Amino acid sequence: MIEDLGHGYKIIDNKFILRYDSEVYKKFYKIIDFETFKIKATNAEFDNDGFASTIYFEDKNHIYLESAFTSFCILEDAKPDDFKVIDIKKGYTFSNGKYYRHNDKMPFDLSKAKHLNDYHIQVEDQLFFGDVILIENVDLESFTIPYPDLIQNLAMDKNHVFFKGKIIPEANVQSFKILEGCLDGTYYLECDNAFYAKDDKYAYFIRTISNEVKIIKSKSLDDFHFKVIDERGYAFDKEYSYYMGKRTKL
Repeated sequence: MIEDLGHGYKIIDNKFILRYDSEVYKKFYKIIDFETFKIKATNAEFDNDGFASTIYFEDKNHIYLESAFTSFCILEDAKPDDFKVIDIKKGYTFSNGKYYRHNDKMPFDLSKAKHLNDYHIQVEDQLFFGDVILIENVDLESFTIPYPDLIQNLAMDKNHVFFKGKIIPEANVQSFKILEGCLDGTYYLECDNAFYAKDDKYAYFIRTISNEVKIIKSKSLDDFHFKVIDERGYAFDKEYSYYMGKRTKL
């Protein structure tokens, strides 16, 4: 017996699951109720392009998710009878009194949230990064995202510089700035995610797709500058050149 679930998925004899010609989800077979297992929602339904890169499944007991952001998993505590998709592109769903972002439970009521940009969200007197990380020791009145078009996950308040919701402890917010050459529109490889900055003590390499900021302890900080050469972005001081944060003796 073959049951076609759509989007390339089939259940064979209520015993195993195929995605096109490959068997999938084997380690969940003891949990899945094959008789009631089906596709609940996909982004193809919302985008109308026929391609499902995000898929929610359900059976009589659980909600399951597979997407580009997470491998096949169970949404903890989600209930099939009240599960709702809020925004499938952002991974927002609701069930059993909880909001989810992909497979993470969100620690607040999404209906009360204000999106400041794609990464920062304010809920009453609290601020979150990536919908799930509480930003601590932040002054909301002075909080700003200084480079909103290019560097959405870098922020400041009157006391701190934040990267991905965490304080850069070395950074002096009073003098911290991205080097102008990174912001003037000149094209260089990785110009959408690789930047240099400095304050009165250190230089910094910021790669927005990394997890942390690299501190550069330059001995000639006043001369630290950025230049594009052959479509590659380099920083320089008197002793070194820096490419993607790695230094080379001049």
